[in-house]
Amino acid sequence: MRPKSLAHNSPFVHLMGHIVQQAHHNISFKRRVLVTLGWNDPRTIRVIGQFARSAGWHLETRHFFDEIVPRHWEGEGLIVSHPQRADLLSFIRRQAPLQPTVLVGANDPGIKAAQVAEDNRAAGALVARHFLERGHFNFAWLTAYSGRVSNDRQSGFREALAEAGFKCHNMEYKREKSTTLDWRHRQAWLARLLRTIPKPLACYVLDDQMAAEAIEVCLVNGWRVPEDIAVMGTGNIEISCECSHVPISSVDLNEEEIALNAAKLLESLMRGRKTPARPIIVAPRGIVIRSSSDFLAVANPNLRKAVDYIGANLRRSFSLEQLSEEANVSRRTLYNLFQRHLSRSPADFVVKARLDRARQLMAASPNQTLANIAAQSGLGSPRTLTRLLRRFEGMSARTWKKALKRNPRLSSGPNSSIQTAP
Repeated sequence: MRPKSLAHNSPFVHLMGHIVQQAHHNISFKRRVLVTLGWNDPRTIRVIGQFARSAGWHLETRHFFDEIVPRHWEGEGLIVSHPQRADLLSFIRRQAPLQPTVLVGANDPGIKAAQVAEDNRAAGALVARHFLERGHFNFAWLTAYSGRVSNDRQSGFREALAEAGFKCHNMEYKREKSTTLDWRHRQAWLARLLRTIPKPLACYVLDDQMAAEAIEVCLVNGWRVPEDIAVMGTGNIEISCECSHVPISSVDLNEEEIALNAAKLLESLMRGRKTPARPIIVAPRGIVIRSSSDFLAVANPNLRKAVDYIGANLRRSFSLEQLSEEANVSRRTLYNLFQRHLSRSPADFVVKARLDRARQLMAASPNQTLANIAAQSGLGSPRTLTRLLRRFEGMSARTWKKALKRNPRLSSGPNSSIQTAP
């Protein structure tokens, strides 16, 4: 037999309420922090979580997993980013003025808050330099979204290309309200547009997810990646980049550093310090080079022969005379070809290629001796390797090896010019 429910005004209920209130006053509660992001990057949550443990926060993360808007939440701190969903945007705009708030990312959801953001113009410029180093002369920008992030990435890309004397095709997808199958419609739109642009083409894409979609469109329509169309994404989300039909080269925006700066800034604000007058801008870590852009776009057949010969013979010594014989041109012609198409001399190209090879070897086998790495990359001696690393990276070979152990992505940073298979 079920007991009758207790009346709200019974002595027992009043007694229990008093006990709960007393217990509540005796508990030392942590500061409550809500993280609600329009773009759920696991790296961001991991870093904020690590900081929360050390700082003694109670971190509210349910929204990250179930996407339910926490309408009646109350707390001491808020970390947000611009969402696509209208209900979440309304919550952020209503909630942001009620406690210290930090906005992560460059897009503005219409709130006044401290801000930590990626440097999107610098990201676009990095991609332009990467493509230019590989001899490309046809370029395109691909996006399906408007806003400050998209605009800044495109501007950085275009401006760096313009400085080198090149223009960029703009491929901005506009969703049609009457289109129900938006994914298929966008793929068909992209295929039609790509047919009108000369190849080889270097294409910079807003993010890694859309880059994966672009690669699929290329392959379905018979274009090789990267030989016909080289593709670069943004964000370096490994599950997207490494599980694509062709692994995607991508700009590492330094998401961990952005998240850590956001957490530190919120802690400062919750301790009563003033909001910074300007956003904190975090520079990208560099480009992680994978197969989708790892190709020198060399149209001249003689130069192509020379580049292929260099890539196949990095470990051994060869002269400029041998290289010109392989390319079937004179030394002077070969020199002019390298300068015209790759903006460097043959000797500089060989040195840079060997240094890139040494970087890869150090990343793959950090316990190898410097002598072995120098020999396998064709640099000859640890002294030469150290001299080149000081010149291009500002540190010795031993310091570089230690840095690689902390951050393996340095092996394919923005200075890399050519990669060869082990």
